[in-house]
Amino acid sequence: MESKIIKNAVFVKSTDVDYYRFKSCRKNPEYSPEKLIPLRSCHIYNNAEILNEDVLISKIPKWLTVIEKGIIDRDTGDVVYYGEYETNDFKASRNRKIKTVERFCNFYEPLYRRHEVSLLFHTFTRLNYAKEDMRRMLDSVKYRYRALKREIRGYIWVLEISKTNHLHYHLVVAVDRIQFKKIPRGLKFEDLWGQRTGVEFIKKSIKSYLTKYLYKSEAKILSKRSYAISRKLR
Repeated sequence: MESKIIKNAVFVKSTDVDYYRFKSCRKNPEYSPEKLIPLRSCHIYNNAEILNEDVLISKIPKWLTVIEKGIIDRDTGDVVYYGEYETNDFKASRNRKIKTVERFCNFYEPLYRRHEVSLLFHTFTRLNYAKEDMRRMLDSVKYRYRALKREIRGYIWVLEISKTNHLHYHLVVAVDRIQFKKIPRGLKFEDLWGQRTGVEFIKKSIKSYLTKYLYKSEAKILSKRSYAISRKLR
């Protein structure tokens, strides 16, 4: 796409006011229902509602969107030109996820550095063979942490689809500072989940640790929630 050079103009930075606006949207010609990947599962829930039909995974964005990005004139402060770039529904969803993860990280990073909180990273594998859904697992997770006298201060979970189409959850919980020599077996949750699980402490930078795991999925379960954050962070 041809670019236009304007004297004394500069692209709006991410820290400035957003000057993005929608221009057009079209269906991706590479997308088709025949390319969707069915995943049979009786244990994927949406707001605790069981889905007994085939779950569909898409690895191709359905919608291609053109957005205009504002350029402001340093002298007048007016928007004098809009540059265009193309995005899609996968990128839009990933950007929303990134903002949510950053909100969690920005809140707990200072508390973590002051040794006020500990953060534990849980993995729940083989979602389509599990005994429970994430909503019920969260209730169990909260109960067991409460039994250890460590009320959960906040959490975030993300549903990830592997390259081989295996579905699993990553869950991060923040609790008051704890110093276990060994993480209690009860916090592994294999007895409730019914499949292999993992748990470990997050060390060093929260953001660098989480982005390694939580941003990498290149597929999407259609019409299903792929991440969530607790209503309150404290």
